[in-house]
Amino acid sequence: MKYVIILLLSISGIEEIKFETHGLNCGEIANAWREVNTQYYDGPNQGNFTSDGKLMIGYICDHSV
Repeated sequence: MKYVIILLLSISGIEEIKFETHGLNCGEIANAWREVNTQYYDGPNQGNFTSDGKLMIGYICDHSV
């Protein structure tokens, strides 16, 4: 199975959201998730933030068997 794991930074630490890719491109899924679920803010606190204030810090493509 292939998974994409979205990494979010919150006050309590790093959180993970894990999705099965179903054979689709992991990077494209992560970018689509970012576009739908975050908004980019510029300035001293710049980055892609969710509506509840979590910062998207990246994603991992997991190719577990």
